[in-house]
Amino acid sequence: MSAPVVVAYDQTPHSKRALAEAAREAVSRGTGLRIVHAYTTDERLPMGPFTTVVPTPDFEQTNRHDAEEILDEVAAQTRTEHPALAIETRAVPGDAPRAILAESSTAALLVVGSRGRGGFSGLLLGSTSQRVLADARCPVIVTHDTSCESKGQIMVGLDTDEPGAEVLEFAFDTAARRGTGLIAANVWSEPWTMSYAARRGDEDGVAYEQAHTDRLNELLGPWHRKHPDVAVVTRVHTAISPGAAGGCLVEASKDVDLLIVGMRSETGRRHANRLGPVTHTALHHAFCPIAVVPSSGVS
Repeated sequence: MSAPVVVAYDQTPHSKRALAEAAREAVSRGTGLRIVHAYTTDERLPMGPFTTVVPTPDFEQTNRHDAEEILDEVAAQTRTEHPALAIETRAVPGDAPRAILAESSTAALLVVGSRGRGGFSGLLLGSTSQRVLADARCPVIVTHDTSCESKGQIMVGLDTDEPGAEVLEFAFDTAARRGTGLIAANVWSEPWTMSYAARRGDEDGVAYEQAHTDRLNELLGPWHRKHPDVAVVTRVHTAISPGAAGGCLVEASKDVDLLIVGMRSETGRRHANRLGPVTHTALHHAFCPIAVVPSSGVS
C-alpha cells in the first residue's frame, strides 16, 4: 500500500475536523489512514497551585489503555463513515509533536488541528501545529474546528519568482483527485507609480502588470497539460502596501475549500522549514483548511 495519510487526534473539535479532512484525503488518494494519539507518561499532574505526583504504579499502562480505547472508538466511527478505508491506529507515549513528526518520514500527508487541548481561545495556531510545520518532511494540512459548505474550488498561492514545483504538483494533484477547479493566485507588491499608471491606461503601466499574468500562465502551462481536466483560473492581485499579500489570500479563502501555500525546506537540519510572512498570515487567519507544502523553491 502507498504511504498513508496521518492525522493527529486528541478528541478536541479541531482534531475531529482534522480527522474528517484526513479521511477525505485518504479516500481520494486510495491509501490508508493512520490515526495517532499521544498520551502522557509524566506522573506529575497539576493539582491546584501545585504539581503533585500521582501514586499510581501502573500510570503509563493505564494511560495507554485509555488512549487505545479512544482510538478504537474513533476508528470504528470512521469505518462506519468510510467502510472501504483501511484504518490503523497508534497510541504513542510522550510529546505530541514528536509523535506526529515521527510519522512524517513514512506519510504522504500529515493533518493536524490548528489548536490542541492547551490552546487559548484567541490563538489560531497552537504550539503543536507550529512545531509540526517546522520539521515535517511531507505536506501538512492544518484545519480549524469549523466546517462549511463545499465551494468546489481550491486555491494555490504562488510566488512567480520562486514558485516551487512541489507546491504546483500538490495543487494540481489535489484538484484532479477532488474533481474541483483550481484558482492560481499571485499577489505582488507594485510601485504605487505603476499602479497609478496602469489605472490611467498608461502603456508602460499596463505592460508591467500584464507581465505578471503572462509569467503566471507560463508557470502553470506544463502542469495544466499534465492535468487537462483541471479547470484553472488565474488571478493576479496587486498589493501596494507592504505585507498585504497574505491579507489578499485570507480574503480569497472565504470562497474555497482549501488554500495551498509553500514553505522553504532546507534538508539536513533541525527546524528546516521556514514559513514566509504570507504563509504565516494565511495559517493564522484563513477561513478554510491550509495545506502547507515543503519546497526548496519557496522563500
